[in-house]
Amino acid sequence: MNLRQMECFLAVADELHFRRAADRLRLAPPSVSEAVAGLERSLGGRLVERTSRRVRLTPLGAEFAAAIRPPMEALNRAHRTTRLRSAHPRDLVIAHTPELGPLILPALGETRWRPVTLHTTDQLAAVTTGEVDVGLCWSVPDQPGITSTVLGEFPLVAVLRATDPLASRHAVAFTDLRTRRLLVTPRADNPYLDSRLRADVLRAGIPPAHVEEVGRYDELAVHVAAHGHVGVHPGPITFTNPLPTIVFRPITDASDTARICAITRSDAPTGTVAALIADLRTIVGALGDHA
Repeated sequence: MNLRQMECFLAVADELHFRRAADRLRLAPPSVSEAVAGLERSLGGRLVERTSRRVRLTPLGAEFAAAIRPPMEALNRAHRTTRLRSAHPRDLVIAHTPELGPLILPALGETRWRPVTLHTTDQLAAVTTGEVDVGLCWSVPDQPGITSTVLGEFPLVAVLRATDPLASRHAVAFTDLRTRRLLVTPRADNPYLDSRLRADVLRAGIPPAHVEEVGRYDELAVHVAAHGHVGVHPGPITFTNPLPTIVFRPITDASDTARICAITRSDAPTGTVAALIADLRTIVGALGDHA
């Protein structure tokens, strides 16, 4: 029996789903399954019942989870506190999405920090475990234990070929795009933004089959420039667009803005982290001034 086995078991107990538990721990599902099986072998009893349709705790599993949760949480708190109070200062770890990092971080001062590229859902998990000090991401829903600071708000924009008839307008609406093929970047990277986009598309009467996901923004831009499709993307992409033959128009009937956020643990220390977030807010604010 070891700490990793108990950590995997508690994640399964919380999620009642092995793949979600593995995603939360950033492990492969077979690793989580083997950890739980090993724990069961060491205890001599079944902790989890699995069928093709559901996962649930056995009475022994529920009792064991209740017994080990408080000391496991205490160990995690002690680890975080000791790491943060270490006499040897370390670089702050800033996680960023592939698009926001190049847009914002080059303007950051000489504060000791180290970047790592993670999508929004992975950032939330890494901030929760303390692996990342600050996450730089798009809009996020409220989540226990996470503080989200809005650095700036930007509209969703339509990405258009400069010769597109819609490019002559100052703004467009989703209802203008009913007959067009729409391209978006990976929606699973941010389920919150995806849910808002799906609602807007449905409300505008756009067939879901007209919305296609492409791997990255630069791929989206090439499709727009070469084939005349329409991209939908958060507005800050206008500052890093690589192609001169495409233009951007705000979408007037989008139900929400795209917010650039800094996420931290709710119990993160003030001081260096707070100063870093203040610097990030200034950088993003300057982008808004030039929008």
